[in-house]
Amino acid sequence: MRGAVLLLVACLLASACLETPPPVPSPDPADPNGEITTVAAGEPDTIDPQKESFPSEIAHTMMVFEPLLTFDPKTLQPIPAAARALPVVSDDGLTVTFTLRDGLLYSDGAPVTGADFVDGWKRLCDPNVSGDYAFVGYVITGCGEWNQMDPKRATLEALTAARRAVGVAAPDQMHVLFTLTRPAPYFLAIAALWVGVPVRSFDVATGGATWTEPATFIGNGPFKLTQWKHNERLVFERNERYRAPAKIKRWTKMLVPDQAVAAAAFRNGELDVAPAGREADAIAAPGPCTFYVGFNTQRAPFDDIAVRTAFARSLDRNAFVRDVLDLPGIPAMSLLPPGVPGSDPADRTQSFDPVAARALLAVSRYAREMPAVRFTYAARTSNQQAARVRWAISQWKDNLSVVVTEDPISPGFSGPLVRTPQQVPQLFLLGWCSDYPDPQDWLSTIFHRGSTVTHVGYASVEFDSLTERADVEPDPAKRIDLYKEAQRVLTRDAPVAFLYSSEVRYLVSPRLRGYALTASDWEFGQFTLAAMYVAKPGF
Repeated sequence: MRGAVLLLVACLLASACLETPPPVPSPDPADPNGEITTVAAGEPDTIDPQKESFPSEIAHTMMVFEPLLTFDPKTLQPIPAAARALPVVSDDGLTVTFTLRDGLLYSDGAPVTGADFVDGWKRLCDPNVSGDYAFVGYVITGCGEWNQMDPKRATLEALTAARRAVGVAAPDQMHVLFTLTRPAPYFLAIAALWVGVPVRSFDVATGGATWTEPATFIGNGPFKLTQWKHNERLVFERNERYRAPAKIKRWTKMLVPDQAVAAAAFRNGELDVAPAGREADAIAAPGPCTFYVGFNTQRAPFDDIAVRTAFARSLDRNAFVRDVLDLPGIPAMSLLPPGVPGSDPADRTQSFDPVAARALLAVSRYAREMPAVRFTYAARTSNQQAARVRWAISQWKDNLSVVVTEDPISPGFSGPLVRTPQQVPQLFLLGWCSDYPDPQDWLSTIFHRGSTVTHVGYASVEFDSLTERADVEPDPAKRIDLYKEAQRVLTRDAPVAFLYSSEVRYLVSPRLRGYALTASDWEFGQFTLAAMYVAKPGF
């Protein structure tokens, strides 16, 4: 018996040795009381969500409010935010219904309802508000009609009827229903913007002209504005009632307009994040803008696609970004910048190739005699614009043996860039910064035949057809493919020579973790505000 007991004990000991011990929970590296200090470029003109338009304004709003959707920081595709899931879209694409998450609260403890979102969206369309971005709501039935009314001339009855006709409603507390003027899959990206956050009419009425001060600037987002010392700082504290409380307890933004001063403050340990230039230790991400040389396709010699393509292919963009550009940038050969859905880095149609460029010029209609060419630009007090123009002129001289003349104009004289196509300069610099990260806001908005922002006179049946199909295509993968095909048509037709895309760079304290940077950030780590944290000492 004793031997059996000893054997049993040995077996138990052996089993204990073979069993996997329970996992030891790894310690949380986040300091629950972590605080950070960053920099804002200057005093915002407004932080009213339905009025503002600049990133330096939106950055503060989106700390405090959460829209129905947001963007995935990896893909920039729309994903649920205040909404429980992506919306249900009717078969005809005209009705879009969102369901809210359960238990959503404002920072003061009041419930967030569908009616609050209706108030926010209708306020966007309100002509009395005169918001800079009201136009993105025009895809909602009645929004454009109401927004374009003159509230001083229209009767109260007409204005009330127009407001009532706007196609956004709350059938109950948990749902928000939009009626659109046409199928618009890109509306999901618009639903992730600041324009439709649930501003409460009560707060606006209570605060009046100063409702964006902390006492009445009440939101449903990860932070609450607790202090605004104008022209000095804004202080945000964690909203404990947010659906997924932020890991940072307090976030102070110092208003420092001078980048060099901000960089010095970072080096002194006074800031955790500061905008950077070309410092070696900076963290970089693609920006939201692309810049290009515009060709007036209605005027000689740029009415010839061979000439336009030759001019485009004779620009060494890598050298431009390295040697000429006075700020961070990425060489660009197509419209959509890196990181934006629909970006196509494989499109090399406009790649630098002087030999191919000269061959194109040799078969153009202007091979025997090139008409005089002038490059028009605004002559500002600094010489940055002139340096860029002179670089391009030297490229065309060296690589094409074409002489282009500088044509500086007064900074305040923008008339030549907005007149009829025949009056627009032959060559000029232009760019675009996106409103939302969807190809529709780039390709359809800028280069469709009906665009009012390009001034290059471009008209392509093939391009228009592809973008029009993409704009209404419900399948996300097919939409992207159609937009990519349209972008290839654009680079081939070369109504512009793409030059560079913007890049954002930051100096970041190593103690700040959990952030991601995207090409559509309004604030540092915009789409990871609740996830970023300050590491505890030793982590």
